Amino acid sequence: MKKFLYLCGMMLLCTDIMAQIDLNDQNWQRVFHDEFTTPGRTWSSYSFLSSDRKWRAYPGNGVTHGNNHMVYQFTNCVFDVSNSQMKLVAEKDNTGRIPKNDYYLPSWMWVSNGGPGYPPSNGLLYFSGDIDARKDSVIGNDIGFRYGYFEIRCKLPVHKGAFPAFWLHDASCETGSSYYESLDIFEYSWHITVPGGTNPNPPGAGNKRCFTCGIHFNDTTCNDSTSLFGKVYPIIPSSSSDLDNFHTFSCEWMPDHVVWYFDGVEMNRYDNPAHIPHRNLVLKTSYDIDDYYNYNQQQEGIWQGPGEMLIDYIRVYQLNWDCTTDEVITCQADLNGFDYAVKKSISITSTLGEPVVSSSDKKTFRVTDSFVVTGPFTVNNGAEFTVIKQLCPPDE
Repeated sequence: MKKFLYLCGMMLLCTDIMAQIDLNDQNWQRVFHDEFTTPGRTWSSYSFLSSDRKWRAYPGNGVTHGNNHMVYQFTNCVFDVSNSQMKLVAEKDNTGRIPKNDYYLPSWMWVSNGGPGYPPSNGLLYFSGDIDARKDSVIGNDIGFRYGYFEIRCKLPVHKGAFPAFWLHDASCETGSSYYESLDIFEYSWHITVPGGTNPNPPGAGNKRCFTCGIHFNDTTCNDSTSLFGKVYPIIPSSSSDLDNFHTFSCEWMPDHVVWYFDGVEMNRYDNPAHIPHRNLVLKTSYDIDDYYNYNQQQEGIWQGPGEMLIDYIRVYQLNWDCTTDEVITCQADLNGFDYAVKKSISITSTLGEPVVSSSDKKTFRVTDSFVVTGPFTVNNGAEFTVIKQLCPPDE
């Protein structure tokens, strides 16, 4: 039995996808991935100072994240090839303060009275790992990613002071721009689990089932502290194991919406385009030591370490954009040869033969304006056929 479609006019189906994206959908192309089977493959941020091979993290010459009292070090990013994993390792420096000559620290982070070779009196206490993904010669010359689907499978450190994260950010504030954009796919810290922390409904100190996700967006200043949008503190499903087991965290970032997932289940959604990042962003995975417990709250006990964030894989998928094209399908060859990019419109006229979607086939079309059928078109029973109205980037 087959379903026969002969439609005149416009057919547009709902754009809201309530489940994790289907990576078998031909529109999504995998543009970046690392299964961590070969040291350094595709990680363009494995850059060293010429003489000492110390890890230098992005952005710019920065080696630490905000006010957290730790530095990213190349040797703390460990490829475990036998298990096909990346280990980000955090450890406390035995001397209590890390000598300046052990890493590169930008001049703006030092004070003149801090003593030779040391930062201010509060010190930087920990080494840890950070890896950044930017498009390289393998997949193009652009820096960063702009829209797409981003997924990590990882096992988190959940001790007091742990601040692991998977996020996208714009480094432009370090070069004098007047905006800040970042997208947190997930963050975990002890601070979000306790009364008095950032979470308005904390689940209890050290809870291993709560994380946070959201957007930092400020288009007029580099201040990111008051520019939060869509930020939530999800509690993982009761059927899931704690965060110190392997799970997937993912995010679909589009011009008009952002959707966050945990193990394929939607956790959060934000759909105001005015506060969604729209510039190229660097993909970053970091294991920080939270400043809240390791400097401001030293009386509560400083974590001694070491600890590990284990990463099984990181994958990035993007849509192909062809938003100015009006595509016309007139026969089976046109349907079979469709390039599965986002089109302005798609018309099925069937003037040269009836196109057929076979019972075992699955086709998804994306359009910005319209999908029109004005001739015979068959979708066989058992086939999957979807049309999605998709907003294109402003400059596509």
